[in-house]
Amino acid sequence: MKSKLIAIMAVVLLLSLFNSCDCSRGSKTFVDMMKKVPVESTFFSYWAISGLSADEELQNMYAKFRESTEAKQLKDIGVVLFTLRHSAKASGSDGSVTVLGGDFNIKDLERRLEVKGYKETTYRGIGIWTPQDGGEYNPLTLQEDAILVGKTEDLKSCIDTMDQEQEYSLYEDQDIKWLTDKLPEGLIVDVYKAGPAYGEAYVDLIAYGKSYKKEDQGRLKLTAVYMFQDSLTAGNAQAEIKDHLATEKFVDVRLERDGGFVRATAYIDITDFAQTLSF
Repeated sequence: MKSKLIAIMAVVLLLSLFNSCDCSRGSKTFVDMMKKVPVESTFFSYWAISGLSADEELQNMYAKFRESTEAKQLKDIGVVLFTLRHSAKASGSDGSVTVLGGDFNIKDLERRLEVKGYKETTYRGIGIWTPQDGGEYNPLTLQEDAILVGKTEDLKSCIDTMDQEQEYSLYEDQDIKWLTDKLPEGLIVDVYKAGPAYGEAYVDLIAYGKSYKKEDQGRLKLTAVYMFQDSLTAGNAQAEIKDHLATEKFVDVRLERDGGFVRATAYIDITDFAQTLSF
């Protein structure tokens, strides 16, 4: 009887540890947003809009979104910004699209778009609303939980992606999936496919991602994951990665290698980080 009790307690403890593990298979918000954008995207940036706006120390970061063309367009058609929870911007060689997640009344938004003179066309049964004044604003399409903003062809590509029959999402790229499965949630999460268009380039780098969260007063914690062809090139790149982060004003930089992956943690002053941001 005693041995059975010990065995049961061991199983309960094991399940408890498993359920509390960071590697739980629970869905991440930035991954959910990533599933809405095409596989051809080479850069993806997630912002937790509600988290940024709610914290006084993060107001200089939130201001970058509030001053963006996308935010101005939403306000112009009558969207109240505090209804927004998340944003994701994906870009590639052919264009870019912004996905804005929140609580929306689709029928009311359609009415407001009509009042503002937007013209609706349909693609695969979904409306694409185009402004007619020729200004700075882009077409947009409405979902129950998201507003997508971008050029018409980019919106069509996202509609195909969300349909999951016509086009793969960025998350279904195996390299990106491996990488993002190792990245934690954050206030801002950036994911890059390696290439000359982006800031960090190391030998045989495949992709990398960075997740930022508020650690303590005045500072953010960075968790970065770099994916290489093999353990050799991952090991060789560690000194370069550490030097690069130091030049970007990160402190307490620590690195560890796991096979072809390098994981880095570091800290940065919120004010310094906000100065580098653009939405």
